[in-house]
Amino acid sequence: MMDRMAHVIRPDFGETRLDALQRHAFGYFLNETNSANGLVADRTQPGAPASIAAVGFALAAYPVGVERGWMTRTDAIERTLALLRFSGPARRARRSTCPVTKGSTTTSSI
Repeated sequence: MMDRMAHVIRPDFGETRLDALQRHAFGYFLNETNSANGLVADRTQPGAPASIAAVGFALAAYPVGVERGWMTRTDAIERTLALLRFSGPARRARRSTCPVTKGSTTTSSI
């Protein structure tokens, strides 16, 4: 005899799968972020370079991870501060070596 409920989809079936997918995607940022400098690898291959896109996605994902309980607020703050501490000196160095445009008396900011 055919089960009458076999064709019925549970209301939470899609939400459960979506939540699992989101948690898995968030795990990328937990696993691929360099804790020393906050940079995020562009791919999971060993030695993959970091990318500004991956870093931007990580910064946007941290509040979501905190809200959903996937990471602590302290961890999110530490990761963000590591990136800011690392990129701050690099940004100042670029500014000081930025070429001055003809006729300009100041350097451009980056």
